Amino acid sequence: MRVIMAEVFNSWQGEGGSVEGSAFGRRQIFVRFAGCDLHCVWCDSKEYIDASRVSRWRYEIEPFTGRFEYNSNPASVEEVVGAILRLDTGDIHSISYTGGEPTLQVKPLKALMERMKELGFDNFLETHGGLPELIKEVAPLTDYASVDIKDETARATEDWRGLVLREVESIRILKRAGAKTYAKLVVTSETKVENVRWYASLLKGLAPMVIQPREPMDIPQARLMELYREAARVMGRKNVGLSFQVHKYLNVL
Repeated sequence: MRVIMAEVFNSWQGEGGSVEGSAFGRRQIFVRFAGCDLHCVWCDSKEYIDASRVSRWRYEIEPFTGRFEYNSNPASVEEVVGAILRLDTGDIHSISYTGGEPTLQVKPLKALMERMKELGFDNFLETHGGLPELIKEVAPLTDYASVDIKDETARATEDWRGLVLREVESIRILKRAGAKTYAKLVVTSETKVENVRWYASLLKGLAPMVIQPREPMDIPQARLMELYREAARVMGRKNVGLSFQVHKYLNVL
């Protein structure tokens, strides 16, 4: 089985804050898939959106060194497994499957997740959640999940409300399967309070939410706290948190 990859590396999980389902501050091996069906304006992996243009993938030679070697795409699942195992430092919390959007290649994703479970690792899925029918296929193999709630300002797709509803359905599927799951909402200075209230109403009683400012930050602290407060009023004060891309401040991948 073949998969179009972007990269495999060892680092810290820098997102998620302190809510249930987050692996913030934990060592992970990141398995980044190429290809995404959305076009968020703040995407920090734009070079991997069009999988047909990703002719090769890279893998870290030694853990946490940032030194890479390259292979041609598509990769075999066993090649990717080998790259993961070479980066196992014995303190790995979980394997993070990210992108791009990993569920677009659901068959090799499922094969990888099955293999890593067999080898004793937990699986952490980072997904935009817009494809619940594919989420169903990997939910039973998922231990932790971060599911995006795409704000209107992401301009990810024309039907952004429909996308949000599908993302919430994906969260519901993951939770039913037993995965510790949280929602991640990236906000900007243009994010509307009424939209945040809507997201919060959809998530109330289902999963916690972290609010993450877009990088570089363009939202005043007072506005960020207002969005947080409105979400907490709907969801409950213990079900909302802040998330930042701390790995960027640490200058690691």
